[in-house]
Amino acid sequence: MRSRLSNAKDKLAPYLFISPFLLSFIVFFVFPAVYSLVLSFFRYKGYGDAVFIGIDNYKALFSYGLFWRSIANTLFYYIVHLIPVFVIPFLLAVMLASKLVYLKKFVKGTLFLPQITSVVATALIFRIMFATRSGVINNVLGTQIPFLEDPRYMKWSIVIMLIWRALGWFMVVFLAGLTTIDESLKDAAAIDGANAFQRLTRIVIPIMKPIFAFAIVMDTITSFKLYTEPTLLVQGAQSGRISPNTMTIINLLTMNINGGAFGMASAVGWSLFIMILMVSLFQFKLLRENN
Repeated sequence: MRSRLSNAKDKLAPYLFISPFLLSFIVFFVFPAVYSLVLSFFRYKGYGDAVFIGIDNYKALFSYGLFWRSIANTLFYYIVHLIPVFVIPFLLAVMLASKLVYLKKFVKGTLFLPQITSVVATALIFRIMFATRSGVINNVLGTQIPFLEDPRYMKWSIVIMLIWRALGWFMVVFLAGLTTIDESLKDAAAIDGANAFQRLTRIVIPIMKPIFAFAIVMDTITSFKLYTEPTLLVQGAQSGRISPNTMTIINLLTMNINGGAFGMASAVGWSLFIMILMVSLFQFKLLRENN
């Protein structure tokens, strides 16, 4: 009898230790997620009775031109910044992992500094840099290019800011992946006559594929949820007005929340979730096939 009680306690103990996390996860994540899914089928202003309307929110959303415009803007930010934030940080990580760079701790800290800098402070700095009349870039070049006012330049200004902020984070991820590679593999390849480029392309990059998969999925999730940078940089420069040329899906979600359309906002949120899920699964499948 005592052995049975002891075994029961041993089995129950781990669940008791993780129960605070499970409880908070259910209360603050599972319940709001399920509630928002149910709410997406209702018309609800945040007060009064919720009216069931079926899939009308989704029909209205998919027929709304601004929804597709926000998706196009989000995909633009994602696709354009993807290659620079993978290639440049990987090359920096390779350099820092080699013996070519001195003062590595200082260089690492300097490159990672944009990631820990406040987004608000970063947006203010870039607004000063890109300002039309008083901006640093226009003053240096002697021009008056409307970086934050002309639709042709708005999105590119945001992409530059995104790349600048992301370089340090991806560099650290790739640097951590490089430390897991056994140096004896590269030494053996060098003995066999492989040069530095051949060791990089035939040993380092293939071994780093799981790290690349992790980084690209994380970047996908972050890019599709992009909100702060475009809002602070362009909207802040235009006295709080949201430009259709730069708005993202999250901008559309917040617009519906501010307008009291909680059902439509929930539909936007779940549409975003489906898009992130589909893109992530496609990326996993593509990377798995390449392996």
